[in-house]
Amino acid sequence: MELFLQGLRVAAVIALLCVSAALATPPGRLPLALRGLKKIMRKDRGLAPDTTTDATVSPRRRFLAFLVALLAVAVAVF
Repeated sequence: MELFLQGLRVAAVIALLCVSAALATPPGRLPLALRGLKKIMRKDRGLAPDTTTDATVSPRRRFLAFLVALLAVAVAVF
């Protein structure tokens, strides 16, 4: 039973971090880690790098993403 609960905690932390990344990412863009992966894959295929401009995220969304990330830390620690 203890192992099952630990698995649920890990899943909850991963889900919260995914939500946080989605909140902190501008609309229509990939999260930062996936953008790097996309850049590497495009380079490996010999394609030109993306030249899209960076859209901004509102401070309210960034703060909410920070709070969700802190919640993920709290779930992981306690």
